[in-house]
Amino acid sequence: QVWQRLGHLYAPPAGHPWMASHAANPCALPLGDGGGWRIYFNYRDAAGRSALAHVDWDLPSGCLGATSAQPLFQPGPAGLFDDSGASIGNAVRVGDAVWVYYMGWNLGVTVPWRNTIGLARGALDGPLERHGLVPLLDRSNEDPYSMSYPWVLRDGDTWHMWYGSNLSWGAEQASMRHVIKHAHSTDGLHWTRNTAVCLDLLPGEIGLSRPCVHRVGSGYAMWYAVRGEHYRIGYAESPDGLHWERMDQHLVWQGAAGAWESDEQAYPFVLRHGSDWYMLYNGNRYGATGFGWARLVRGGPHG
Repeated sequence: QVWQRLGHLYAPPAGHPWMASHAANPCALPLGDGGGWRIYFNYRDAAGRSALAHVDWDLPSGCLGATSAQPLFQPGPAGLFDDSGASIGNAVRVGDAVWVYYMGWNLGVTVPWRNTIGLARGALDGPLERHGLVPLLDRSNEDPYSMSYPWVLRDGDTWHMWYGSNLSWGAEQASMRHVIKHAHSTDGLHWTRNTAVCLDLLPGEIGLSRPCVHRVGSGYAMWYAVRGEHYRIGYAESPDGLHWERMDQHLVWQGAAGAWESDEQAYPFVLRHGSDWYMLYNGNRYGATGFGWARLVRGGPHG
């Protein structure tokens, strides 16, 4: 896959009244049959907590509209599972509503965090409300330490979720083993987890996160963030969504990296518009520089 860089699309606005920094984890929903999309993203508030906003985007021209006039969703009150931040995995249209699956941040004492998976719902043009006061998926025997960035895909009568799971903590944060796992559901609310690891680490890596999965042909294609010395974007294919072959070496970039992504690329969101594939992704420092976009110019996903 050859991805042609199209440039820096959105940077966090300076001096914003409630958006202190960052534009991370971009995730887009189409607004109709034309080229209009709504990009949801995480900003950070003055306390450094992730919260949710959106900006509208005319894809054919590459032009952005105004950022949402108010936050769409904010961290919960002290003690709740998302009191330290809410980082979006992806958004799904369910009738006239938008369901946003997200990672709820809980900072720890003996370990840096103990995160779980939540759900927020609301109208396309309105704020989102928390589905419940407890996580949609909490820590368990299968996922004992921490969970992250859910990607939910409706495929016929089955809902699939691919999510990050930390399987161990070491003496340092860099000692973690953060992999990608799978769960399934019939309604998007009640989930059954698979115990097996879908995507595991290679030597020198400490984490795979923020999967983005599409149905392609008779199989599935996944893009994800790989955390090693720096973040980069990886790619894998699967015949059934459970057994994956990593093919990171097949993803290459065309064009020079700009200053905003000079050190790393992370948190991919891949979308299809007409016959073309596009990617939104973050650059340096977890979205501190905002996000850019790219277009697939050669070698499409096969699934």
